[in-house]
Amino acid sequence: MQVTYTAPNRAHHYAYARALDEAGCLRAFVCGFSRFSPRAALPEITGKFIRADHLQNIYLACLKLRMPAPVTDELAYWSKRWLDRMSEAPARDSNIFLFYSGSGLRTATRLRDSGVARVVEAVNSHVLVQERILREEYGRIGLPFRRFHPREVARRVREYETADAILCPSDFVRQTFEDEGIPAARIFTVPYGMSLPTAPPPIELSNGTFRVLYVGQISVRKGLRYLFEAFAQLRHPKKELWIVGPMTRQTGLHNIAAPTGTRFLGVLKGDALAQAYQSSTVFVLPTVEDGLGLVLGEAMSFGLPLIATAHSGGANLFRDGDQGFIVPIRDSGAIADKLQQLADDPPLLSRMSAAAAARAKHLGGWETAGKMLVDALHAISQIPQR
Repeated sequence: MQVTYTAPNRAHHYAYARALDEAGCLRAFVCGFSRFSPRAALPEITGKFIRADHLQNIYLACLKLRMPAPVTDELAYWSKRWLDRMSEAPARDSNIFLFYSGSGLRTATRLRDSGVARVVEAVNSHVLVQERILREEYGRIGLPFRRFHPREVARRVREYETADAILCPSDFVRQTFEDEGIPAARIFTVPYGMSLPTAPPPIELSNGTFRVLYVGQISVRKGLRYLFEAFAQLRHPKKELWIVGPMTRQTGLHNIAAPTGTRFLGVLKGDALAQAYQSSTVFVLPTVEDGLGLVLGEAMSFGLPLIATAHSGGANLFRDGDQGFIVPIRDSGAIADKLQQLADDPPLLSRMSAAAAARAKHLGGWETAGKMLVDALHAISQIPQR
């Protein structure tokens, strides 16, 4: 089995490319991640790495210059189309063409009847479901919704229809495709791996502080306002809420005050981020739409009990009631109830902490996820081409 893998950025894609190469089945990795980044190198696959970051670099420059959204959206759209064009030649010499949603329609169409299996990687829910969820969310908080790039939406829908299979990171994502009419037999689920610390440190409760941690973008999609509302309801004499991550143009917090005890720590990496995990009590991901939050695995590896929404992909990582709790989206009351339960019951907190750390070890890291990916692609290679 030989795979051409196309992706626009680094994220988990570098780990997948390494896994495919280690399994002896990587034909080419076509990637849009900027060559100018200090994290751009991937020496393990020298000779198989095709950089297609030409338009992506222009797009990133325009983001830094804060160009109007219609301009950056158009550049993002054409950047993925350039990835598509750069993929056809190696894909023709492969058995499988695996491509990030939006980055492979042209090649996938041209490979019809070629014997090459075409697989869309959907990192989030079906694009039409994403748009409905976010339109609804913007309406709930009184913000004007700017619809997704219409040609991008149409392109992704056509890819779903054209591909032989769809690769999803969670059962939540899988269900959105089934709900939109994609046959279950064409959908494969491979949860992401996680970066496990060498020796996960125990939770350190400093002076009885109950510290709630969130890591991620501060955006409408992430649902932080529901965490704010929940934290405000929490009854504890020494409570803190730490928010780690970058601000986006629309945070979703325009008409809600940060509750007393909230600290915005900005972007943390490396030891600073590990310290934030280590010194927290519980991790909350209140997102209204996520394929699978990588931060959930990171938090578990540090022994943090989790509170995550049903749209976080968390159900693929932990069991409700064992390592944490799954709550409905947009339900600050449910988040508050679970926070209060953990704050009021130290033995429960300790049990869930130990269970979270053990679960993280059981799930394994990116090596485990890579093996699951290879197994899924082997299975996909056996299904009849559409």
